[in-house]
Order: sequence, then structure tokens, then C-alpha cells
Amino acid sequence: MERILVVDDNKQNIYMAEILFAGNGFEVETASNGKEALEKARANPPDLLISDILMPVMDGFALCREWRKDENLKNIPFVFYTATYTEPEDEQFALSLGADRFLKKPLDTVELIRITKELMNKKETGSYPDKEQEPPQEEVYLRLYNQALVHKLEDKLFQLEEANKRLEYEIKERQYAEQRLYSYEKQIAQSQKMEALGSLAGGIAHDFNNILMAIMAHAELAILDSSENIPNSKNIEQIQVACNRAKELINQILTFSRQASVEKRPIKISTIAQEVLKLIKSSLPPGIEIKQKIESESPVMANPTQIYQVLINLCTNASHAIKKKEGIIEVRLSDCIIDNPAESALKGLVPGKYQKLEVIDNGRGIKADDLDEIFSPYFTTRKNEGGTGLGLSVVQNIVKNSGGRITVKSTYGQGATFSLFFPVCQDGVEKALYDSAIIKTENEHILFIDDETTFMEMAVEMLEKLGYRVTAFSESMAALKAFKARPMEFDLVLSDIEMPFMSGLELVNELHTIHNDIPVVLCTGFSDRITEKRTEELKIKGFLMKPFILSDLSKAIRKALGKPDGHIK
Repeated sequence: MERILVVDDNKQNIYMAEILFAGNGFEVETASNGKEALEKARANPPDLLISDILMPVMDGFALCREWRKDENLKNIPFVFYTATYTEPEDEQFALSLGADRFLKKPLDTVELIRITKELMNKKETGSYPDKEQEPPQEEVYLRLYNQALVHKLEDKLFQLEEANKRLEYEIKERQYAEQRLYSYEKQIAQSQKMEALGSLAGGIAHDFNNILMAIMAHAELAILDSSENIPNSKNIEQIQVACNRAKELINQILTFSRQASVEKRPIKISTIAQEVLKLIKSSLPPGIEIKQKIESESPVMANPTQIYQVLINLCTNASHAIKKKEGIIEVRLSDCIIDNPAESALKGLVPGKYQKLEVIDNGRGIKADDLDEIFSPYFTTRKNEGGTGLGLSVVQNIVKNSGGRITVKSTYGQGATFSLFFPVCQDGVEKALYDSAIIKTENEHILFIDDETTFMEMAVEMLEKLGYRVTAFSESMAALKAFKARPMEFDLVLSDIEMPFMSGLELVNELHTIHNDIPVVLCTGFSDRITEKRTEELKIKGFLMKPFILSDLSKAIRKALGKPDGHIK
């Protein structure tokens, strides 16, 4: 069996060569460098040698030169098989040393076996020529060898430079990916915090609104039972005003925790601005002075909670810009006409009357390079101070969703001016705190369910005050049992949503299996179970959010019963 000596310092290449040649009927011996190959060949000469060029200790060129000098080895076929020295001058040098073939990796395995067998056959048949030619002289060999080596080193250096460039690029990409991952992790953490805050806010809202409902209802009942001439009536009215403000605060908490829908209505920014400035003044460093110049009372269509958010955010940013030194934050509100806006940020606004809200500070200002980025989500100049980069992005979205625009002017070191433009509602008026109109009743029978006993008793009094007959339960199962016994006696069901054992939604589903057309009105202090789709599926006719006033209750019931209005005082 013919024996092949394979020389390569790459273990994977050696392994593949052993499989290939052994599978084609050859005996295979291996060496990891030229020196080792010479020692093995001199001890037991092979029938053919296949060698890589670039190897430690002794490379392929030196091995070939020594091979042709050795009397016992010089007539054994020598094949170069390389992936490194692939230039024409490399091949020419290799052949000048006495190599029989110069093959470049990768080579088709069939072709490699063909060449191997061809050289073997020539040696066996005696047609393989004896290698009597003299190898290059030492001086010539060294010159050619050095040229090949220098050329290859140049190639290697170029490849190394390219590899370094790729590595630098990959490092930058990895750093960028890590930064993005860190940013996403912060976003996820913030989202989880907001989710937890939302759950907490929902629970607080539910309990607080139930308490607030009791205060508001008793105050309203007291007003209805009292004469307008008694001194206490004005005090009770102030309780109603305070309760309404508390209701708005709960709505703000739910909105900030993303658990309340955003409803826009005609509002006066002037009123909100004055409240925000009173609120934020106590949290500012003593060296910061707040000034206000309110010159407009025009109504705009917006969400009051979001306007609170806008003003608090801008004033907070202004205080951060001033930091601990003395400074001034000024809030201005005025009317203006926008026809052909000169500022690019205002282009596209519908011509007309606008209310201009300005927040001005004399702090450090904004760098020119940052002005185009400040409204981008997660862009912040206060990374080391806990800035999230979300504030101004949220502000911009709120203003745009209100049909307006926001612009900023700043010179670094000289403060900043944020200008917000809101379209004025020409016929808009702020919603009255209370509509005391109560609708006539026809002595209908209402089934009322709420697990809060105190609220249940108070609600019964409210419903009876409106002229309804009421059957009340504090347990869903008891109410269901009563309804099953006499379903046609009730004209309407009024139920809380969040109750133990059986929720209001589950109760409604059971009631409709008994009497499919019974009108249902749901009420709650807060619930995330109810959706518009779920309301339609359960055929719910009305929905009341605690705390509500008597007129709201009256209107919701009449609408659910499908009865016409007919207001009385």
C-alpha cells in the first residue's frame, strides 16, 4: 500500500487529509512541521509528500530544499498544498526548489486524488524523472526566499490591518448594542415600575373614590334637604368644590400611571398655570424666583391633567437648568394670531387665534448641537443626574395632540424659552362643576348591589330621593337569588363591578341568562376589567365612575331605561 506523508501544522487539515487519503486506499503518516517531516521521512521514506508552506520550526520552502538535497528522498514526489502562498511568484519559487506540483487550497478532492495517483503511477512505472538538477544557490535561494517571505508578511500585515478595522468596528457595534441593551433594560425597568405604580394607583383610586363618593353624596343630599337661607349651605357647597378637586387629582394619578383615558374638553390654562406655580414653588431651591404674566383667559381644547403635566415638566426642567444658583422662572400666557408663521416649527398650523404659553428661565441654556435632539425620546443631557429623556418628548406629543406646536429658543449660557401654541376654542366654555338638574322618574323598581355597606345605604337614599323604589344587596349571590325569584319585578339593575365571590360583570352575565332585556348600569371607584368591547358583549346600558353626583346618576338611569328627559329642579 502506497504511503503518503502529510505535513501541516493545522490539526483540522491533518484530520481531513487522513480521512480523504485513507478512504482512497492510501496509508497516511503526518507531521506538524518540516523538521518533524524530515526526521520521519529519513527513518521511513514515504511514496509521496504533501506539504503546507507556512509552518513553525521549518516551513515548506526549507523542507523542499532539504528534501531535494537528501540522496534518499530527492526522487520522492513533493507536492505543495497551501492556502497562504498563492501568488504566481510563490509558485515559481516553489517549483524552482524542485516541487512537482503547486496546489492552492481549497482544491476539489477528486482532483487532489487524481494528481496524487498520477505522481504515484509515474514513480512506479519509472517515468518519474530523477531529480538531478541542482537547487538554487544559497545566495539566490535566500534572495527568493526573503522576497516570498516579505511579500507574505506584507499580505499578512494588510490582512491584520483589515482584521483590526473589522475588530474595531465590531467593538463599536458591540458597545452600541450594549448601550441600547442598557437603555432597553432601563425602559423595561421603568415600564415595570409604572405597571406596579399603576396597580397601586388603581387600588388607591378604588378605595379613595368610594370614600369620596360618600362625602359628595351626603353633601348633595344635605343641600337638597336644606333651605337656601341657612348659613351652612355655602359651607356644604365648598365641600362639594373640594370633593370635585379631589376627584380631578385621582384622575391625574390614574393618567400619570397610564390607567385612565385621555379626554379633551374646553379648559382654561390660566387656572391650571396658577395652581401649578403654587404647587411647584415649595419644591424649588430658595434662590429661584417664579414670575407669572397671565394675560389670556381664552379656553383651549385639551386634557387638564396633561396640561398639568406639561407645566410641571417644563418648570422642573427650568429649575434643573438653573440648578442651585439664583435664577428666575417666568410663565407667560397670552393670545396671538398665527397666519403665515415665520418659524418652520409652526408651519402647517391652521391659521387663526392661538393661546401662547411660554416658560422662560435664565439657566445654563441648551447647546446648539442639542437643540435638534431635545424632543427625541430618551435623549437627555442629565444622564448622570437621573434624566430619562422622556419629558420633552411627552410634552411635544401632548401639544401636538391638542392641535398645537412647541418651539424652543436658547443660547448656551443665557437661558431658554419654550413656547407652546394651543388653538383657542372660539365657542368653548369650561364644563361646570355641577349640573344640578334632576330628571323626573316614574317610580321604577331598581335592584342595587354594592359590597360597601355604607355606600349601599347612601345610594339607596339617593335613589329614593330621585323617586325610585329600591331593593339593595351587599352580596352578588343574594342579589342573583332575589332576581331569579322575581325577574319581572325589576326595571333596572345598578351594580358595582369589583365585588368578592362574584364580580359585577359575572353577575350581569348571569342576570341576562334569566332576563336578557334587563337594563344594567355599572358603577365603580376604579376597574381595569371593563372595556368598550366587554360593555357591548354584556349589553350594558350605562357606566358611572365614582364619585358621581345625583344628576349624573339620574341621567344615567333615565338613559338606560330609554325614557325621555324632563328636567326638574
